[in-house]
Amino acid sequence: MTVPTVKEILGQVVSGHHLVDTHAELFLSEVMDGKVSEPVLASFLTALKMKGETTDELYGFVRAMRGHAIQPSKKFDFDFLDTCGTGGDGKGTLNVSTLSALTLASLGFKVAKHGNRSVSSLSGSSDILSGLGYKLDQSTADSEKEFLRTGFVFLFAPAWHPAMKYAGPVRAALGFRTFFNLIGPLSNPFAPSHQMVGVYDKSLCLPMAEILGRLGSKRAIVCHSQDGLDEFSIFEETDYAYFDGKETKEFSFHPRELGLTAKELDRNTVFSSSKEGAEALFRAVLDPKESTGGTAMVALNAGIAMYLLGAVSDIKTGYETAKASILEKKVLRFVRETLNLT
Repeated sequence: MTVPTVKEILGQVVSGHHLVDTHAELFLSEVMDGKVSEPVLASFLTALKMKGETTDELYGFVRAMRGHAIQPSKKFDFDFLDTCGTGGDGKGTLNVSTLSALTLASLGFKVAKHGNRSVSSLSGSSDILSGLGYKLDQSTADSEKEFLRTGFVFLFAPAWHPAMKYAGPVRAALGFRTFFNLIGPLSNPFAPSHQMVGVYDKSLCLPMAEILGRLGSKRAIVCHSQDGLDEFSIFEETDYAYFDGKETKEFSFHPRELGLTAKELDRNTVFSSSKEGAEALFRAVLDPKESTGGTAMVALNAGIAMYLLGAVSDIKTGYETAKASILEKKVLRFVRETLNLT
């Protein structure tokens, strides 16, 4: 079979044709090797956006991203999780995925949190962690050591995906959401065994979960709530796709199962209109005086991750376990004493 050129692949997309996964992988590999001009990349991203990305195309792109990432020095022989989402829901919530990751780590689960600076949210994972004193610029070797020592590591995307520098200027110039927003959460260089991904559109749940299965995940959940959040919501039902190791099925979860109090349904403890407000809500969950909506949101998402890992038999048990860890300040102690953050 003849290997197509970059311009031939571009021509297929401009004509509205879908790419096979190997051709998608080839194109992005060429981009990451610095062999694709900015005009060609801009044309490709625009045409692909207008056509719409297929599951095969996204799978090929992720393979290219993972293949060009800096690789850890060894494969990890234990189960671990990532809680990275796409972002882009524009709702102004506190950073639930980072708090969920820290909650899980405080309970002894291994978490390799992949993330970047905030693009659309008020406070991205790197923003909030650096605010606590986390060193984003640590070497990849030190990151591996930290993961093995503490059970938690934050993998700052620019440090692990240096080849993305070739696409950065075009993405910034175009200004609209591209497939890079979708494949970022799937491109963890540690290749976690389990993954929980929030997405900005319900239609992405099934294909994203299927891609994680093809990438070798043992289990994965991809979710979008009916009130528009890229995580499980305590206010409305959440739709999710679940890859159980063999097949992917679609489900929904309603928060009424949790028996939440009026105080825990207070939206003011979950949503903020400013970066400073979002960070204050984050710290209020980390050092709690009582259970609030922020507590419940984090506990729900951490509890679902425990269910995904097979540590609990149902979501409510996971929620209650995570909530107790937060309220007993186990998470705060983990952050201060194990990670040495403030």
